[in-house]
Amino acid sequence: MRKTNPTQIEKLVEDYYLPLFRFAARLCDSPANALILTQRTFRLAFDRSRNLPVPNNRRAWLFAILFAKFLEGRPRGLRS
Repeated sequence: MRKTNPTQIEKLVEDYYLPLFRFAARLCDSPANALILTQRTFRLAFDRSRNLPVPNNRRAWLFAILFAKFLEGRPRGLRS
């Protein structure tokens, strides 16, 4: 199992924060909700950082986490 050091997490945030926030802003009804969703995404990524995917897969992994978190937060009647 690979270990993740803080600089790897910092690099994830540096590289992907803005694209994730923009995606979240398109999904959410407000910038505040987009901010919360983005923060939750990075929190979950940090919690799972022991299993951090190879660099080529990290972007897709983070976007998948964000979208799953978005769907979790929607009322059941609004889910497709």
